[in-house]
Amino acid sequence: MGVQQESSEDATLRRYTDGSGRSVEASDEKASFIADDKTLVESVSSSDDDSTKLLLNDETKGLSAAHDYGAISDESQVGAEEHDYSAAIEKLLAEGKHAWSAEEEDVIRKKLDVRVMLWTCIMFSALQLVRNNIQNAISADFLLDANISQNEYNLGQSLFLLFFLLCEIPSQALVRRFGADIWLPILVTTFSVMSMLQILIKGPSFFLFTRSIIGACEGGFVPGLSFYLSSFYKANELSMRFSWVWATQSLTNVIGALLASGFIQIGGSLRGWQWLFLLEGVITTTIGMMSFFMMPSLRRKIVSRGFTTRETAILRVRISHDDPSKRNQQETTKFTKDSLFDGLKAVKTTMLNPYVFPIFLLGFVAFVPSQTANYYLTTILRQLGFSQIVTNLLTIPYAVINITMTVGFAKLSDRYRVRWIFALLSALWVLPCLIVLETIPDMASRYLRFVFITLIMGYPYYHPILISWISANSNDPNVRSMAFAIYNIFVQAGNILAANVYRESDAPVYHRGNGVLIGINVISMIIIVFIRQFFTRENKRRAKEWAQLDEVEREEYIQASKALGNRQLNFELKI
Repeated sequence: MGVQQESSEDATLRRYTDGSGRSVEASDEKASFIADDKTLVESVSSSDDDSTKLLLNDETKGLSAAHDYGAISDESQVGAEEHDYSAAIEKLLAEGKHAWSAEEEDVIRKKLDVRVMLWTCIMFSALQLVRNNIQNAISADFLLDANISQNEYNLGQSLFLLFFLLCEIPSQALVRRFGADIWLPILVTTFSVMSMLQILIKGPSFFLFTRSIIGACEGGFVPGLSFYLSSFYKANELSMRFSWVWATQSLTNVIGALLASGFIQIGGSLRGWQWLFLLEGVITTTIGMMSFFMMPSLRRKIVSRGFTTRETAILRVRISHDDPSKRNQQETTKFTKDSLFDGLKAVKTTMLNPYVFPIFLLGFVAFVPSQTANYYLTTILRQLGFSQIVTNLLTIPYAVINITMTVGFAKLSDRYRVRWIFALLSALWVLPCLIVLETIPDMASRYLRFVFITLIMGYPYYHPILISWISANSNDPNVRSMAFAIYNIFVQAGNILAANVYRESDAPVYHRGNGVLIGINVISMIIIVFIRQFFTRENKRRAKEWAQLDEVEREEYIQASKALGNRQLNFELKI
């Protein structure tokens, strides 16, 4: 490929000529194309932050003007599609960030929501059905019929949580090795089959085995799903998409309760809890098997048949423009003799990363107040004198409020490209409710207590915002993958803390517990403000040092500092 350069005061134009004689002009926004026998196409962007770099290896040899978009012969459909796809990629790279219109990108984003987000939410609903069916089974005399004591049940739940936490990080390594579109369906299918096999439980041994396997599979699912979604969406699109996933959680809880109430009543040759495990297992196993075919993959040239050649090219290039570290994020990695050492090193590096660790710490304390209320809602309502039926009905209002506020806050976070303020507002939502519960008289109306407990649980759940915050500030696919897993471990550790805040001696109004929750909530607010100040000061320092470099020094720095990830001077931390 030959390169001719022309200069003017207003802009710099470069003309690129490929092997077929076709020439392309590109503005200075795209710096160069260099090709060898395999036609390696490299494009270096000089965008506002001087950091965007896109490296694309593809076989574009022999491209010609006759093969523009859509010029595909019927005789060689597949080969022509790949040929035309490569041409589309090359053209978009040459034209830069303005190679497509906002309308085109909007169409692609909507298609992603249908092809990627919809099935993602369905897979997450399978996770929630399996996670919650043990509670519904207990109400149908599962422990009595299966000869399992309360202590043995507690041990099973502890093993579930232990394997859940232990498998978070190894599972992310397997996501990187096989690809999320392969590993996540394996996880869903495995924990679904194990859930179905719980109909065979006749004693503690098999119960403990199934809880361990289900915990191991479920532990790796959420970080892997987060990594998968971050590959398709830009930083300012992720918070709302993650909020849809966790809104699915609340919706599935309601649907799961309705399904359980019906399955348990079937009767016949199986006990109610056996019908529950069997039928929900069939549903979720079907979802797991279908996921092998339903999940689009960026590892394939044809991501999904729902996208045209041009749309596929735009889908890839727009993500690289937004975050260059995502350009090869879904490419699989091979295991070597050094993989274990490299994995441990990655864990250490991510844990010590000062620009994601504060968010890990926030994840540990942020959701303890609402999770504590969630664990004890039905117990508190029964202690306050509500019947079983009324108690079940009173769990619906908080779910409606929670879904509405969570999605709303996430949408605003994406729109204004800011995270900290919405995290802080969510924490501020909870604080006065806790203060009221702590200060009102013990003999106050039970409906008054119900209102404020409902408001605590219905708060804007900012877990999706924190996940997108981690994704935006990782600037490295390996750090991003590991950070999702470590963050989720911190969140689960916070859930363990939440399960031990309310004590039996403090029932039914839990003054001591509410005082602890007030303190934890204030700590979360302090951490949020600290993160904002820390990131703001760091961005100012980086901008000052970057401004002192000339163009040549900047180019040299960019080439030499790729391994620094989110520590690069030209990387702006998202706040």
